[in-house]
Amino acid sequence: MSERLIQLDSGPIVFNEDGIYRGIPYAAAPVKNLRWRPPQPVIPWTRPRKCQKFGPVCPQTNYRGAMSEDCLFLNIWTPCQGAGPKLPVMVWIHGGAFVSGSGSDEIYDGAALAAHGVVVVTINYRLGVLGFLAHPLLSAESPDHISGNYGLLDQVAALKWVQRNIGKFGGDPAKVTIFGQSAGAESVSLLLVNPLARGLFQAAIAESPALVGSLRPLRREELGVVPAEAVGTRLVRELGLDRDPEVLRALRRISWKKIDAAAAKLRMELGTEMLKSVCTPTVDGQIVPEHPVILFHRGRWHQVPLITGVTANESTMFLPEIISSQAGPEEYRQYLQGAFGKDAARVQELLPVKSAAEVWARLDQLFSAKWFGAWAWFLADSSQDSQQTWFYRFTRQIPAWAAAVLAEDSQQGQIPYEKLGACHSAELFYVFGFTKLLLGFFFKDWDLSEQIIAYWTNFAKSGNPNGGDLPEWPSYGSSAPRRYLEIGRDLKSRSDLEVELYKIIAKTWLESAY
Repeated sequence: MSERLIQLDSGPIVFNEDGIYRGIPYAAAPVKNLRWRPPQPVIPWTRPRKCQKFGPVCPQTNYRGAMSEDCLFLNIWTPCQGAGPKLPVMVWIHGGAFVSGSGSDEIYDGAALAAHGVVVVTINYRLGVLGFLAHPLLSAESPDHISGNYGLLDQVAALKWVQRNIGKFGGDPAKVTIFGQSAGAESVSLLLVNPLARGLFQAAIAESPALVGSLRPLRREELGVVPAEAVGTRLVRELGLDRDPEVLRALRRISWKKIDAAAAKLRMELGTEMLKSVCTPTVDGQIVPEHPVILFHRGRWHQVPLITGVTANESTMFLPEIISSQAGPEEYRQYLQGAFGKDAARVQELLPVKSAAEVWARLDQLFSAKWFGAWAWFLADSSQDSQQTWFYRFTRQIPAWAAAVLAEDSQQGQIPYEKLGACHSAELFYVFGFTKLLLGFFFKDWDLSEQIIAYWTNFAKSGNPNGGDLPEWPSYGSSAPRRYLEIGRDLKSRSDLEVELYKIIAKTWLESAY
């Protein structure tokens, strides 16, 4: 009996009864001469591929599994194995500060979402130096005269692959929702302003989106931020290749580990404000036409239904890298003065500190707002139709064992559990139904996960998260007070968003923050 096959535009794959397809290549391997070039079409194949194993993840430090520069793979979970109406598609873009993560991370198993009647796609995209290096010589060889942002181009290539092929898996290419968390949510933000992504998706979910403080201009210094091409030039010098007669050829032959190690040495000298990134998304005038703050402020983005939101304690994972455990009220006051100038006194009124014991909690509130909350609010507030925008705030503290997994992944294992709160990435367990008993989850968590999955998949189906017997999630609203859904011990509609703090933070963006 012959195997049942699915014919993709690049070649045949074997039909899988379980509806799960792993390791499908969506672009050619970006190796050798294709390193630091836009993704190219897959080399077609004729022998059927089984697609039962995940492809290698993109190169990154501290990863123990299969890893390769040949990493542009995607994975699919579909409940639709035959004829019938086409299903909505949800394309997941993983986080990891643009230096780590993959679409095959265990927590991103798409089965629970797919069980609610959607096709789930998870993708890899190039990371770190391999994904975001800019250099004058790379720009010179490009027909568009730009460089960097290769990881962002990979995301566009994956979305184009979905347009061409997802119908073979029961998916509707005219009903695609992009969703991502952290750097994945920043990627969602950047896709919303990317002209190349127009028409490739119809809705977006940005969970804990970061942005301001993580970008670079391409060629000219802006607001004190070193441009990406200058960083690339400095990196080449660090590698000792600046006098090589064929710099790009030498760069494409050297191992990625050596390049990555050289970049790591430059973090303190050249790293961005947020997480000291060396190679990061770039405002290149084309893929990112202008700084997204300007584009969203002017309404120049793909206006689609939007869900965005944050966890209550976004910054607890990162605070040990930012503040000394000895910091007291005076250090706090000095930081506010340097960051907010004449608005420092008002920020101190909103987030007062009377003793050293309060400094951690207040800085958590401040950095959670500065890096994540203010951008999520700005996204929501920039929508021309706030009746098609929904905001959430995740306040539930995950079990200690699950928190330990996140802390280990972020190399922040020293943070006491009681200080983590509803930390960065906490909602992911619930969005993907990864609420395992071994991690400490129980009945209440399982019920909450089912509700969140229902909201997310309802949104993919109709552009509105509400439906069935779910508690009503009010849209963000066109007038104050702004309404949002608190996801905690229960689901509650609330209107006490920290809008004044967000406005003070955003006020600095056009003047002092890149």
